[in-house]
Amino acid sequence: MIIGQFNDSFPPTIDGVANAVINYCRILNENFAKCYMVTLRYPGAQYNYPFDILTFKSYFVPFRNEYRFGFGRLDRKFWKSVSCIPFDIVHAHSPFSTGSIARRIAQTRNIPLVATLHTKFKDDFKCVLRSQKLANSVVKNIVNYFEVADDVWTVNEASIETLREYGYKGDVFVVNNGSDIPVTARDKEMKTSIIETFGLMPDAPIFTYVGQHTKQKNVLLIIQALDILHREGFDFNMFFIGDGPSRQEFQNMCVRLGLNQNVRFTGRISDRHLLKQIYASSQAVLFPSLYDSSSLVIKEAASCSCPTVVVEGGTTAQGIVDCENGFIARNQPRDYASKVKQIMTTEGLATKAGCGALNTLYKSWEDIVNRVYERYDYLLNKKHVNMVI
Repeated sequence: MIIGQFNDSFPPTIDGVANAVINYCRILNENFAKCYMVTLRYPGAQYNYPFDILTFKSYFVPFRNEYRFGFGRLDRKFWKSVSCIPFDIVHAHSPFSTGSIARRIAQTRNIPLVATLHTKFKDDFKCVLRSQKLANSVVKNIVNYFEVADDVWTVNEASIETLREYGYKGDVFVVNNGSDIPVTARDKEMKTSIIETFGLMPDAPIFTYVGQHTKQKNVLLIIQALDILHREGFDFNMFFIGDGPSRQEFQNMCVRLGLNQNVRFTGRISDRHLLKQIYASSQAVLFPSLYDSSSLVIKEAASCSCPTVVVEGGTTAQGIVDCENGFIARNQPRDYASKVKQIMTTEGLATKAGCGALNTLYKSWEDIVNRVYERYDYLLNKKHVNMVI
């Protein structure tokens, strides 16, 4: 079997979808079949992966410079290369630049097209276009894309409702996200190392946010909650890991509120061992996003017995039971601060929830990709039977 994974984001841009696709390619290529990655070309990017990568010319996206777009069929060298690969199945993780290429290949060769909804696209377009009408028009085109796919996937049951809200009425197959961070025991030496490396307050708990630094991710709620705790006299250490268009604004806000001694904006951390140590040293991850469909961060933290504080009503809250395997707060600064305070002041609560997270939320990418390959095989057999009939 020869498989193509198509996605617009890929390192040096690091987001949850790029992380997922890297693990799809890595594990499929190692254990099951030849797998190619098809993505946009980022200026100056260097690739060192155990699978083949095909890229085409791209341009920056206005207002979101960390992302790019392009037209693969206009890049003759790329199009010649990708046209020579005898794909058996193609999987689009984005309906846009790379997704259009995957659809073209599937249609011309009569092979299965898998399309996954990873992101609440409508929220992005409402923010950028500043028009509900224009956002609805773009979403309609996205739904049209999913309707021509042979198999439509989402990352959890809650995301099916997002597809329904967009207008998609067909069948949906659920494939959860996983973690490439192995199960890691928490120990004092690891935490001491993190405290010394980053110059943290040694006797204060550590909390962590990992993700894009954008307002869509509800990061402002974290800062507002931390401000409340700070004014009430609580000591804490807070990591903001990642990058994005609002990073400087968030940093400036923390300085204005007098939180600069408590927080560390690290930028992107590509060292997975270091990230693992931070998770394993944190009392909880703070992830109040209502934007994400399913966060890899929750799975990664769970591998280190670290619970996550989410907000009520978000799709990322699916599977979380308050105080059992994570924490749920209302989307309001004082309530979110109250939940973090409960974690800090209730002995053993974070440990209990962390153990629950490991037992109920953690899944390895190996287990996930095993299921992915089984589905690919099913789709190929189904396609073959239909062609014979």
